[in-house]
Amino acid sequence: MKKRHLFTLLALSLMPLSLSAQSHKISGKVIDSKGDPVVGAIISIKNKTVAITDLDGFYTTSINPDDVLSFSYVGMLSQKVKANDQTVLNITLQDNAVNLDDVVVVGYGSMKKRDLSGAVAKIGGDELMKGTGLSSFNQALLGKVSGVVVNQTDGTPGGAISINVRGANSFTTSTQPLYIVDGVPFESASTPTSKANDGSQMNVNALASINPHDIESIEILKDASATAIYGSRGANGVVLITTKKGCEGRGKIEFTSNFSISNVLKKIDVLDPVTYAYYINEQKANEAVYNGTVVSGLPYEGKWKYRELNGAIVTNTGEYNPSPEDFANPGLRTDEYGNQTMVRGTNWQDEIYHTAASQEYNLNISGSDNNGWWSFSGNYLNQTGVIRKSGYERYILHTNIGRHVKDWLELGMNLNYTNATTDFAKSSNEVGVVRSSIIFPATYAPDVSVYESDKLNWLASNPVVYLNDSKDQQSTSNFFSSSYLEAKITPYLKFRQNLGLGYSSNRRNSYYDRHTSEGKYPKNGFGGQSDSWWKNLTSESLLTFEKTLGKQHSLNAVLGFTYEIANFGSKSISTQNFPTDATKDYNLGLGLEPQKPESDRGQQKLMSLLARVNYSYGGGKYIATVSIRRDGSSKFSQTNNKIGHFLSGALAWRLSEEQFIKQLNFFDNLKLRLSYGQTGNQGIGAYQARLYMVAANYPYNGTMASGFSEVLWRGALNKNLKWETTDQWNLGLDMSIFRGKVNLTADLYWKKTRDLLQSTAIPSSNGFVNRWSNEGYVVNKGLELSGKFYPISTKDFSWTIDANISFNANHIGGLSSDRYAERLSSGMERIFIQRNGYPIGSIYGFVEDGFYDNEAEARMNKSFANMSSENIKRFAIGEIKYKDLDGDHEITDNDRTIIGKTTPDYTFGITNSFSWKGFSLSFFLQGSVGNDLLNANLRDVRLDDIGNIPRSAYESRWTPETAASAHWPKNVSSRNRDMKISDRYVEDASYLRLKNLNFGYNFKPHGKGVSNIYVYASATNLFTITGYSGMDPDVNAFGWDASRRGVDFYCYPSSRTFSIGFKLDY
Repeated sequence: MKKRHLFTLLALSLMPLSLSAQSHKISGKVIDSKGDPVVGAIISIKNKTVAITDLDGFYTTSINPDDVLSFSYVGMLSQKVKANDQTVLNITLQDNAVNLDDVVVVGYGSMKKRDLSGAVAKIGGDELMKGTGLSSFNQALLGKVSGVVVNQTDGTPGGAISINVRGANSFTTSTQPLYIVDGVPFESASTPTSKANDGSQMNVNALASINPHDIESIEILKDASATAIYGSRGANGVVLITTKKGCEGRGKIEFTSNFSISNVLKKIDVLDPVTYAYYINEQKANEAVYNGTVVSGLPYEGKWKYRELNGAIVTNTGEYNPSPEDFANPGLRTDEYGNQTMVRGTNWQDEIYHTAASQEYNLNISGSDNNGWWSFSGNYLNQTGVIRKSGYERYILHTNIGRHVKDWLELGMNLNYTNATTDFAKSSNEVGVVRSSIIFPATYAPDVSVYESDKLNWLASNPVVYLNDSKDQQSTSNFFSSSYLEAKITPYLKFRQNLGLGYSSNRRNSYYDRHTSEGKYPKNGFGGQSDSWWKNLTSESLLTFEKTLGKQHSLNAVLGFTYEIANFGSKSISTQNFPTDATKDYNLGLGLEPQKPESDRGQQKLMSLLARVNYSYGGGKYIATVSIRRDGSSKFSQTNNKIGHFLSGALAWRLSEEQFIKQLNFFDNLKLRLSYGQTGNQGIGAYQARLYMVAANYPYNGTMASGFSEVLWRGALNKNLKWETTDQWNLGLDMSIFRGKVNLTADLYWKKTRDLLQSTAIPSSNGFVNRWSNEGYVVNKGLELSGKFYPISTKDFSWTIDANISFNANHIGGLSSDRYAERLSSGMERIFIQRNGYPIGSIYGFVEDGFYDNEAEARMNKSFANMSSENIKRFAIGEIKYKDLDGDHEITDNDRTIIGKTTPDYTFGITNSFSWKGFSLSFFLQGSVGNDLLNANLRDVRLDDIGNIPRSAYESRWTPETAASAHWPKNVSSRNRDMKISDRYVEDASYLRLKNLNFGYNFKPHGKGVSNIYVYASATNLFTITGYSGMDPDVNAFGWDASRRGVDFYCYPSSRTFSIGFKLDY
């Protein structure tokens, strides 16, 4: 017993010594490779900051012997050291030089950032999507990367997005970049159409089939040195998407959820019912003043009206015709006979817009070990639109698996399946719900009878009827897989076989009943069904040699063979004249007037040989890259045009490794890059240059016989069509200073695309009206600047800035004559001109010169010189006067000139990110300067019919008293006003927008299980500073067409969105 007590006392007496041995103080100094102290270096244990170096680089902290100390500083390589029993530990941190050892994905391989010689921008998937709640990654790219312009068609949920890299190279073929997902090209079926939705500009965003939460990184290849390896499809840039693999460890569960509400960004301020009634009364009264018409009464005069029988009123037929003042006090009006009339007006925009809700859930389970990795994810998104009954619903399943079968053999497979449904609200068109909500008369009630509203179908459909009685729905299924086998033949030689499979299909059902503009009498309902599909196979065989020779030389070489084949097809049926609207599109057989069915089927192939060599000397001090690709395409006819060769070369010099630069003691990294290369574009139809025959009937011996003829829609066959070819030079500079706190990249480029593929008008005596040919060129030149800055980085607080700005100018040349883009709609033809010396997107029209204020002024125009005074008063006074540019004293097409351009002078984006302990705050500003927008919505502002108009137009109409300040013509009912396409419809669309504001908190719960929780709240499109009068300056009704970009034509409006969400790691 005594021995036991003695042992206890001894143990208690030694306990302080034991504790002292377990925990002790450690100190030291942190310096850089030059021996200078590193001020503000962070020392942490298990991701918890325990110390920070002072002005002399010293630190002191307490540790346990088993602790691992982590030393980190912005712009330097972190170090982890196990302290053991040391009490003094000095550390030398090496310059990271902007993570030069980071691996960057490039065409058919990867390489360290220090070995890059081309212009490549990289952005992480989590960084791109953090706090945005957007449904696709291409939406999130807006303003994030220099030289990349995102064209949003409109604000439709799931709507189309197009991207331009360094400007548009062509105005007739696709200007979209090539998308590569895990090494394999990504393509999908087109949006199907039928006669029922003919002319619709609504398209879906195919890239929304890729779950943005599954993206590890995105690399954008911009110069020819980087893109030439993709040959005939690299002219418009290449976007490389790498999906996430499993994280290190046994496994990780990540659950993300986002909830948001959205409201329309802006509504057009149209006339309220009171003002509208005054406006219509004035319009009628002015008929007597200017047209000499006898006006017996006003449309809104505040009187009861009755039918008469034998000279006496029928007392029970009373109907009240309200006065403008009546709409200020809406309600039931009753006459002395008990007749009642409801007086009520409507703001139709309030009827179609509502607060929309969105919810998204994403689950990812991943992990890795020595034998490989795995990642499984599922995503669900339900997004309702700000226009009632529009929306987008999506399901995605994704898996990425890789296994190290042997030390020398690796297998991997990436599978992605998407099922989505889009409910369109017809917009970006001369008829549609957005247009109706703006111009439909404000003096009609929301519950007005269809009998009354049908009387206005010549003007526009009742917006509420449009929502309730029309349908346009598209269902999408998309399967995509990329698999590979990689065998290491020797330590420096490996073989990789990629196999990509893709299948996508779209099905679209449309119906417009007899109360809509599309289905009104005599059509009596108009329905259609259509579908499209795309199936492709890609095989890539790659041999890669990578070896360091001695201490100074390193070589990376790739040799490859690729083969791609795609099959595609579509079909559609449409019919009209239904006995009832009840069955809608579910039984098109009920339509009494079926349209001619249409179908299409095709195939295209591409076969290629490619090679690239990257040589580096002195650890990346001198770099040279050369690539070549030989493409053979089935799209071209002649043997000498089927094959294209595309070369590139690049040199890079890391000046910061030179002694004379090191002596400056200023640059952490300084690299100069120079590149030249050729890329191509084969963005034409699969049979554009090949004989395409269809069945046809023709007269023979007095009877009709069956045979074949060439298709008319393509135009006359030109077997000599060849690739568009782009030559591009790039001069770049990468710079890092102040220990990586300031990082800058600058690129100056010039590129010329020649042999443009385009349709040319030919005499109809040939049997065709057009023929495709190679003619003309487009030159793009510009400057890109991007930077990442770390102004403050302390133990608890950090501030990071990401900024970019891009300047691009282009011009057309080599055309034999002026060309015009396709028409926008009826009455809007030949608006966009392609003229030598001017940019793509040049707007062509008349220049206004005020109004004709008096008879003498009007008679200066030959057209009015011999008119009577009465007709001059009717047709000229108070009407728009156009400038006589050719001096012939009359206004003709020869007086048209270029009145605007839709391409911006520059675009920019800047993100400020702050963190304090577990809190984070970021805001993203984005904008565009110098671009015009054609406000085609104003084409309905005529002041000569009963359509509603913006308040600003009413308040600036011409009257004898306001002639000097008027902006719109006189208000008179006529429907014969000739309003030409002029500079009144061209507006400056420059803007600055607070695109995203995000506030979050990150914390680590105690105990086992959940390892990290991040909660956040964000706002999107919080405010916009612009002089544009429409709903949103960032719209493109024809965004997929480079020749017609920059048009606001009743586009689906953008929304202001507020979101809350969380991310949970287990």
